[in-house]
Amino acid sequence: MKQISRREFATLTVAGTAMSRVASPFARGLAPVAATVTAAEIVARIKKQIGGAWDSDDIDAFKIGDPSTVVTGVVTTSMATLDVLQKAVQAGANLIITATPTFYSRADLSTPGGRGLGAGGRGQIPARGAGPAPPSPATISGPGTGASAPMPPAPTLPSSVVPTPQRGGAAAPPAAPPPDPVFAGKNDFIARHKLVVFRMGQHWTQREPDPRAVGLATAMGWTRYKAGNDALRYDVPPITLDALASQLKKALNTRGGIRAVGDPTATVRRIGLLPGFTTIQASIAMMPSVDVIVTGEVQEWESASYAQDVAFAGIKKGFISIGRVVNEAPGMQVCADWLKTIVPEVPVRFVTAGDLYWRPL
Repeated sequence: MKQISRREFATLTVAGTAMSRVASPFARGLAPVAATVTAAEIVARIKKQIGGAWDSDDIDAFKIGDPSTVVTGVVTTSMATLDVLQKAVQAGANLIITATPTFYSRADLSTPGGRGLGAGGRGQIPARGAGPAPPSPATISGPGTGASAPMPPAPTLPSSVVPTPQRGGAAAPPAAPPPDPVFAGKNDFIARHKLVVFRMGQHWTQREPDPRAVGLATAMGWTRYKAGNDALRYDVPPITLDALASQLKKALNTRGGIRAVGDPTATVRRIGLLPGFTTIQASIAMMPSVDVIVTGEVQEWESASYAQDVAFAGIKKGFISIGRVVNEAPGMQVCADWLKTIVPEVPVRFVTAGDLYWRPL
């Protein structure tokens, strides 16, 4: 496969923006307006309204751009992909509030590091005179890390692959790797259009009721079926598991991310929602009280395999994973509606990142 250069990637990015100006309805959307509020001021309002401790937070924070930038419009999204950034520019918005990382990892660094995220990948040799590298976020268990338990320490490199000092002096330092064209192109696009990206996932989803559940129920027309005051459970008219999965696919406009476990002919009357990343503990706790669990992201060997064994035992239960980005989207629509009430100075709208996947027919 041909390696794409930074220049080529940047050219494709600009071309995509130009084409979207012609084809996208967002070109007629948010018109730039005179604004007197900065990104930092908007985020200060968000923090005040949501509450909680933000001082030591390194997840929900500005990821790139100048917080003192005067905001012309706000876009909320489940993921700040290049497509979303381009649509924000078309809409005249320069503050993007995203639920998930912008730069492909939990660390959300604007330059690529080693395996998993950050500087210094697993198994890399630390620079001469430097202390031990900090642990990679990929070794920490929890939602979105890709690890249900801490990974074992990196093995000691055999001496055969450790550079030996050259005669007459120390070994020459390794050459710096060339910049990744995708990271560089995305950084260039953000800088060129003076965009500011703020991540708001952790604090937003800790609100009660969970805005992701509220948004999904609204998108699916389930609000009137809420079981009492429980925003996570809905008593719907009888429907088969297969038909429910098809309804989710159509209503959420997914291209391939939805996956279902269980007998397709099983009858569903009570739906349980577990937004975001679902732990095995949450699945075990909810499964007895519902006919199907609808969730965002799971480890296949945890909740999905548990649901498979439930189905294999002949119990008519289902489990549907709609994907993390698709699952976050309805909650960020709720976020846009909420932001309009606290940021009246500039236009606010939700822009979907769509479904990252497609499925062959």
